[in-house]
Amino acid sequence: MPTTDPSLLAQISEDYYLNKLSFGEISDKYQVSRYLINKYLNEAVKNGIVKIEIAQTASRNSQLEQVFKEKFPKTACYIIQDDATATATEELLSNYAANFVVKHLEKGPHIVGMTWGETMYSMIDAITTNPLDQVKFTQFVGENMKYNSTAGSVRIVERAAKKVAGEFLTLPAPLYLSDDAVRHGLYNAVSIKQTMDVAKKMDTVLTGLGTIASLESIAIWNQNLNRLFPEVRLGEVAGMIFGRPYDINGKILNLDSDKTVGLPLNNILGVQKRIGVVRSKAKSKAAIGALRGQFLTDLIMSESLAYRILNESEEN
Repeated sequence: MPTTDPSLLAQISEDYYLNKLSFGEISDKYQVSRYLINKYLNEAVKNGIVKIEIAQTASRNSQLEQVFKEKFPKTACYIIQDDATATATEELLSNYAANFVVKHLEKGPHIVGMTWGETMYSMIDAITTNPLDQVKFTQFVGENMKYNSTAGSVRIVERAAKKVAGEFLTLPAPLYLSDDAVRHGLYNAVSIKQTMDVAKKMDTVLTGLGTIASLESIAIWNQNLNRLFPEVRLGEVAGMIFGRPYDINGKILNLDSDKTVGLPLNNILGVQKRIGVVRSKAKSKAAIGALRGQFLTDLIMSESLAYRILNESEEN
């Protein structure tokens, strides 16, 4: 039998899971602490008041994963079997990635750095879990300036935190600043220093992979590509990760002229768990470069993308 009034458990669960109220809003409404809200939600699941179901389970291609393990031994690859349509496959990928991330975050307190994009948005949207109130989400590079998108940098960390009742920090700065003095001076601003100090302690990174085309789709960056990447031949860019361009062999192309606002690349690559998710087959070259550059500890992808990577990696 539940130790708390079942009707109260049901009301709080309805507000959290269905009405999408935050812990703060629920706390104000019922005059209870965040600790008790977490306790009540867990109690509601335990006693059958809330039932969480996963609609579809993704199947993995273990044979193909073994091939990748031999070819790219530094990155654990999780290859999801294709469904009947591309849309259905993308949904399976998002669901698998969401469950993979939640299982990792359930193991204890975490500081999680997040990037942006539709792939990250879909993964977060697929999370169905009890609160993970010991998780803190943070930006670790600046805002990509895609303000008209729900998959922008700030919105992603905010949405992730709300989804699991965690905390979040934003980095109120643009992704790039071409003026070196201004960029370095920015790190002394109180609001930016606070986020950067937390980001330096992150133990997990969640990211998609970008392309130069995705950067060109944002007007402010497209108009200033030569200033942002003065020593980079754009035709050599296979992908973008953490704001930095790299080639098909995994070489970062702007190490000596990095205009990115945020943590240095060495700090990011020192994070213990770096989880990447790629849905689009058009990002095969970006995936090859990321695998060769060992930018990620874990990479989740579709079966069709995996086959394309194998074919193209033989050619390049």
